[in-house]
Amino acid sequence: MKKSFFIALVAIVLLSACGETKTRQEINRRKAALKEHQETELKNAQLEMTITDSLLQVANHQLDSMQQAVDAHKKALKATPEELTALTRQRMKRDSLRTQFETLGMKIRYIHQKMKE
Repeated sequence: MKKSFFIALVAIVLLSACGETKTRQEINRRKAALKEHQETELKNAQLEMTITDSLLQVANHQLDSMQQAVDAHKKALKATPEELTALTRQRMKRDSLRTQFETLGMKIRYIHQKMKE
């Protein structure tokens, strides 16, 4: 009876030791996968931010040009409703791109923060 109890105890210890090793390997694999995922997300966000920045610069330039033209037409009392609508739409486009740019900046900062942890 003592012998079978001892064998059972040794078997339990061996099985629990093997289970711990598997768990550690799984944890290490998950950490590596998380790091790779974070790096991929960071690169994608940086690329998207670069593209958004370029589009934002173009939108700002177009808005400035349109604003000057509309201001000149307003001064001459020749501004049309279509012109004013186009100016408003351009301003909305610029604001949308600016919001997207700021959101991507926050996402990049968040990913950097999580990578440090």
